[in-house]
Amino acid sequence: MTDTLIVNTAQAEAWNGYEGEHWAANDDRYDIVNSGFNEPLLDAAGIGETSRVLDVGCGNGKLTRLAASRAPHGQATGLDLSGPMLARARARAAEEGIGNVTFEQGDAQVYPLPPGGFDVAVSRFGVMFFGDPIAAFANIGRGLRAGGRLAIACLPDLSGTDLGPVFA
Repeated sequence: MTDTLIVNTAQAEAWNGYEGEHWAANDDRYDIVNSGFNEPLLDAAGIGETSRVLDVGCGNGKLTRLAASRAPHGQATGLDLSGPMLARARARAAEEGIGNVTFEQGDAQVYPLPPGGFDVAVSRFGVMFFGDPIAAFANIGRGLRAGGRLAIACLPDLSGTDLGPVFA
């Protein structure tokens, strides 16, 4: 873990233990499962060539890397609690030769984002793990410039659905 304050401790423990290691070891499989959300989410974000993009709950960094490719003269930053997944994200970015991307370990609820430092924030299924969504979205909002955008994909409440028992 970093020196950054972590308040979402239950999620930090899970994503730095077995869950994070499993997702990092199987990143190709999970990227394929979630790939159908990438283009619509990035289109909704309106990322331009010089955009500064924050990917919240970036995991193995696929969406962050795709955002970086849409902002060749900008910067994409992935933020996640999981050390194992961030290591995989950094390795994949290096393998792909993506130089305008960085990955930071931290808790979106309290991570010291630069005020107004981002044009757009995206998240593909990361925001549903916030322990305190109000604190997290307020922090992300402070990190966005005036008029900045937020585009997220998030599962709805699964109770009463066919998937509910799978994740119970």
